[in-house]
Amino acid sequence: MRLHYLRLRGITEAFPNEVCVDFDNLGEGLIAIVGENGAGKSTLIGSVFAALFRQLPGQKRSLYDFATHPQPEIDLTFSVNGARYRSLLKIDPKSRQMESYLFNGDGKPLTNGKKEPFEDLIRKCAGTPDFFLSSIFSSQKRTGNFLSLDRSERKELFIRELLGLDRLRLIAAAAKDRGDEVAKTTLGLEGQARSLKELVEAGVEDPAGIEARLAEASARLETLEGEKRVAQQRLLALQATEASRKPLLAEVEALNQKLRKADAEITETKRQIGRDENLLTGKKDLAGLTERGATLANHIEELHRQIREIQGLETSNREAERTVQALDGELRNNIAELERLRVEREELAIVPCRGEGPYASCPKIGRAIEAGVRIPALEGEVATLSIEVEAQRSSLVQIATPSSELTRTLEGCERDRRNVDQARQRHEELRAVEARRDERRKGLDRLNQALVELTEELARKESGLSVFVDLDRKMQASRREVEQTDRLIISCRRERDSLIARQAQIKQRQEQVEAARTRLAQVEAELGVARTEQEDYTYLARVFGPDEIQLCEIQAAGPEVSILVNSLLEGCFDNKFEIRFRTQRPKADGKGMVDDFDVEVRNKNLDRTCLVDELSGGQFVLVNEAVNLGIAIYNMRQGEGIRYETLFRDETVGALDAANAKEYVHMLRRAMDLGAFHQVIFICHTPLVWELADRILSVGDGRVVVGNSEGEVVTDHRSATLPLTNSK
Repeated sequence: MRLHYLRLRGITEAFPNEVCVDFDNLGEGLIAIVGENGAGKSTLIGSVFAALFRQLPGQKRSLYDFATHPQPEIDLTFSVNGARYRSLLKIDPKSRQMESYLFNGDGKPLTNGKKEPFEDLIRKCAGTPDFFLSSIFSSQKRTGNFLSLDRSERKELFIRELLGLDRLRLIAAAAKDRGDEVAKTTLGLEGQARSLKELVEAGVEDPAGIEARLAEASARLETLEGEKRVAQQRLLALQATEASRKPLLAEVEALNQKLRKADAEITETKRQIGRDENLLTGKKDLAGLTERGATLANHIEELHRQIREIQGLETSNREAERTVQALDGELRNNIAELERLRVEREELAIVPCRGEGPYASCPKIGRAIEAGVRIPALEGEVATLSIEVEAQRSSLVQIATPSSELTRTLEGCERDRRNVDQARQRHEELRAVEARRDERRKGLDRLNQALVELTEELARKESGLSVFVDLDRKMQASRREVEQTDRLIISCRRERDSLIARQAQIKQRQEQVEAARTRLAQVEAELGVARTEQEDYTYLARVFGPDEIQLCEIQAAGPEVSILVNSLLEGCFDNKFEIRFRTQRPKADGKGMVDDFDVEVRNKNLDRTCLVDELSGGQFVLVNEAVNLGIAIYNMRQGEGIRYETLFRDETVGALDAANAKEYVHMLRRAMDLGAFHQVIFICHTPLVWELADRILSVGDGRVVVGNSEGEVVTDHRSATLPLTNSK
């Protein structure tokens, strides 16, 4: 797979706007991506992985969580084995939906935006994400790297993706499944053969004895059926007699019901008459109630008239009393003012100057003089008010009985009148009760007469039933006889049917034995063929299984990958490391070998061997990169499947010192030569390293600037057009 063009927009805060990279213009060789932390270097190459697998590498969160634009997009143009493709992701972070499109080189859509068809085609074009992370895309965090996987995952990835042994697994699995099916068929045929042999070897019962017993049972059944017909005729005669008795019984039952109904009606009528007589016990004379009611009505009318007159007088008295109170208050105020003025005037009489001379301006003397002037007028007003008060008081009328008292008397009379009306109404009701009681007495006499008549008729009907005294006993005996005969007939028929069935079974058994002999010969022939076929499929499953051809493939690939990795490690750490892919290890008891898969590292200086997981940080980085590159080169040399022409390395030199970092760059160049890669794109922060690259991509402020190894700016990849002219 080779990259041609990348366009992304709104992915992480590093690229809120659109940015493009034309990988064709960069040319082949080493391409270093540089920039400050957080500038978007990992996002840039991670978008290539996301365009293929809908997910940023090493991230558990989805692409929606990294969106910084209302309509984020990732657009990647790439080719696989010469065939050109374009992947387009349209992301809607608001609704958390993603459309995934894949186009061919002519711009024709190969998918409809749905996830499943897109992922199926990408697997065919670009492989699986596991293999891509393990060798094509290497991360400093080791996420997905080949050596970061556990032993079983490494082996599975090595066998499935690198060696392509899935085809052998499928052959072995198919052979095993087919062998299991044939084994089931063989097992079924063996069971059929055993059953058929048992059937052929078993004896057949003699039919002559069954025929004699069948004739005896048929004769006995005919005799029983004749006895049953005689018993049924006797029962029919008794049932005819029973039919003539039933109407008479129905009449007797109807008379009994009428008697019970008449008794109930008589009892109810007597109870109602008794209740009426209890009500009539308190009956009184109506004449006294009528006279008393008329007297109360006249008295009530007179009380209403008196109340109206007294209420008018009380209203006049209240108005006169309010007037007297007002005049009396004004009179008291004027008398008090007159007394005050008189006191002030008397004080002037005891003053030596009599209010004249230089003391005439004294306020007190002024008030005394003013009081002397006002006293005559005020005395006149007091006299006038006194006369008016007396006149108003004389106009008040003496009331002997207040209206409230008369009202209470009126209420008592009203209650008495209501009581009289209720008593009169009660008297009328009692008269109706008396008439109803007399009518019920007459009805009681009629009911007693009807009861006597019904009793006499019932006696006559019961005497007519005496002729049927033994009918029930005779019918029960006849029914028992018929039932007993039925049971004997059923038992005899069951025995006869059983004998007929046994006779048919004997015949069928004879036919089955004959057919079983024929079928047994066929089954034995089919069983021989099935056993041969089962042995063939079992042999194929074993040969193509993990212990034979697959094991040979693994053991053959391990040394070749080891040679590639050791070739890449030349010059690193003074050539002291050498690795080996181990596919088998001795058993614990030392007897034989057991399947295994691990990477051993030999320190040639110390002549000591350890597993790759035991290396230090910097040593692990170089060995890990050498292994990943070796796997990628091996894949390129196979000549089958997907050919990867572009590699990615995400800050894998971060844990290396300057010297080993340079050796790492030399390793990348050697990998390009050995694997014939078109481009190796790597991220780094060390100027001594990126100066060794053929091109430099500088990332920062949402821009991607392309320069050469001398730092000269070539192109600003802020925006550009797509190279696929027919793409939509």
